[in-house]
Amino acid sequence: MDNKLPINQDLLFVGGDLSGIQKFLYNITSKKAAVSLKGRSQYLDDIIKNVQKRIESIPEVSNSFSQQVYSSGGKFYLIVKDTPQIRGAIDDEKNKIESELWEEHRGQLSINIGYVPFSFNEDDTINVSGKEHAKLGHLWHEVNSQFATWKTQKFKHVIDNNYNQFFSPIEVGGQSHICAITGIESSECVKLEKDSDEEELYVLPSVKKQIDIGKQLRAKQGFKTFEEYAKDTYLGVLRMDVDGLGKVFIEGFPTFQEYTAFSHTLSEFFEKKLTAIQASAEYSEYLNIIYAGGDDMFVVGRWDKVINFAYDVRNAFIQHVNKKNVSISGGIAIVDPKFPISKAAELSGDAETAAKEFHNNEKNAFNFFGQSVSWNKEFEYINNFKQEMVDLCEKEQMPRSILHKLITLNDLKSRGELKYIWNTAYYLSRFRAGKKESIKQFCDKLEKELLKSEQQSNRNYELLALSARWAELQLRQNNNNKKL
Repeated sequence: MDNKLPINQDLLFVGGDLSGIQKFLYNITSKKAAVSLKGRSQYLDDIIKNVQKRIESIPEVSNSFSQQVYSSGGKFYLIVKDTPQIRGAIDDEKNKIESELWEEHRGQLSINIGYVPFSFNEDDTINVSGKEHAKLGHLWHEVNSQFATWKTQKFKHVIDNNYNQFFSPIEVGGQSHICAITGIESSECVKLEKDSDEEELYVLPSVKKQIDIGKQLRAKQGFKTFEEYAKDTYLGVLRMDVDGLGKVFIEGFPTFQEYTAFSHTLSEFFEKKLTAIQASAEYSEYLNIIYAGGDDMFVVGRWDKVINFAYDVRNAFIQHVNKKNVSISGGIAIVDPKFPISKAAELSGDAETAAKEFHNNEKNAFNFFGQSVSWNKEFEYINNFKQEMVDLCEKEQMPRSILHKLITLNDLKSRGELKYIWNTAYYLSRFRAGKKESIKQFCDKLEKELLKSEQQSNRNYELLALSARWAELQLRQNNNNKKL
């Protein structure tokens, strides 16, 4: 596709945004959670792709100039010719789609479609909103401002044309059933085919469609249930998100060619590179990518594999995107495999938010075991110490009590009790007595990290306590695996 835009012609920057994705995706019970989530993710992707296709297929649009700028993660941006007929046709199609989404989902999902008129100059600037030679990022700012406004006026067209239907009570009781996945009561629920030992389940028609999609994907991809991924240990529920992508689009590129190139780079990462990492021998049997697109992802699997996966994803992302100030942050919730998946998604979302608030919103961080750390150096530091602790405990019989002590010492420090300093020196001196040389050397290393650094800014207590928590859980899992 030609990336050159017509000079000095009336154009429209058209944006589409599927609203309600996060709440819709995670609003499920744990019954059939694996196929439901996977199917629901694909279902959402199909919706936004269909919306974009419908806009592009409008005769007035398809018969004139149009160009895709970005399409992923529930959003798309297009450039089309600006005529009164095209504006009217886009508005009509938006109203049809809005009505269809209301009929299907009763407010759980909504669509925002907006457009900004502009013209393109030879110097790669634009004329928009009365401003001449403005930066390209102004288009994203304008259309996203429309999205923000319209999210407060959801289903205006539906209300205007079907006021009584919109506000009439939803009939329940009688032949109605409660959807086993969403918990919504409706007389439209349909019965699912039962597995051999399964109870009778009813779901909404749209949910059945999502489950059917999930079953087709499972047959094709061979993914497991969450319990099967966790086996006899914990489940890791991971959410990751590109840091400040909106700001990147508004401020980051001088030409449309660079916008489209960056869009392609992102899509390639989330649609291909991410899948390739998951398909490797290290991860294919241990975790599943439930959702990935645009700028975020949701992964479920065995807790330790998911942590390592997050680190590999971060490194691959930095290398693949290769753009200054573009990073990715994430958070993981570690839960029992029978823990409600919707709540686990909420907890991992909280962890992701904490990572993005790391170090005065510096971001580029990961939150696990309730602690946010920088991807740069800190995570690798923690991981290396964790592995050394595990190896010494398993191969050199180092008492595991030292792990708990590192956590306790950090607690003393975090409470402002200065005795943590002499407690550290005294404990390490006593602990190393009579131990193997490898353990003595490890104690020397700990002493250097904890006592010979500047105490006021010494974050090593926190990092080593995190290593110890990670090592404790890893040792417990390794021990369980030996018993199997």
